[in-house]
Amino acid sequence: MKNNQLHNEKLLLQYVSEGDEHAFRELYHFYCEELRPLIRRYADSGIDMQEILQETFFKVWMNRDKLPEIENFRAWVFKIASREYLFMLRKKLNYNKRLDAYSVSGAANNPSTPFEVAHLEEIKRTVHQAISQLSPQRRTIYEMSRKQGLKIEEIATQLSISPQTVKNVLHTVLKLIRDHLVAAGFGPFLWLIYFFTII
Repeated sequence: MKNNQLHNEKLLLQYVSEGDEHAFRELYHFYCEELRPLIRRYADSGIDMQEILQETFFKVWMNRDKLPEIENFRAWVFKIASREYLFMLRKKLNYNKRLDAYSVSGAANNPSTPFEVAHLEEIKRTVHQAISQLSPQRRTIYEMSRKQGLKIEEIATQLSISPQTVKNVLHTVLKLIRDHLVAAGFGPFLWLIYFFTII
């Protein structure tokens, strides 16, 4: 069975943090092979797997000074790759156009079937139900981010809280919404596609 960790990983991470490009290439080649099977599962969504890998390791390089502090690099790099995939998926779906197309008012002009429209509306209701159960502060932060399109730093400034607190709240809220959708019967991956479409 293939070992999923480099034997000299901690040392490599230290070298990369100091700008060693040879060490970075070794890290890149090893983890590309680890990440490809995960990303390949979603290749039929039309997202370029190579682009995800490149963006992932671009972020690793740009954050190389933090590498020695990371306890579990494998989990960290997988998390970055997952975020890159979701970012590209969101971009591909073209959030604003889809929101308009699937809104109730625009449903009559939408070529989707009545079943698809009803399905999306059910997901939307489930999401709004989850949001309605949030505490006032969490709901405010969520709405400032999603509805007003404010950046984390802008939200933090307006509410006089730290950017890290805003990040933590958004992460918690998205997890609560995800769990709510999954509990309602929407698959753990399928809900993401709709999530970025309707929220």
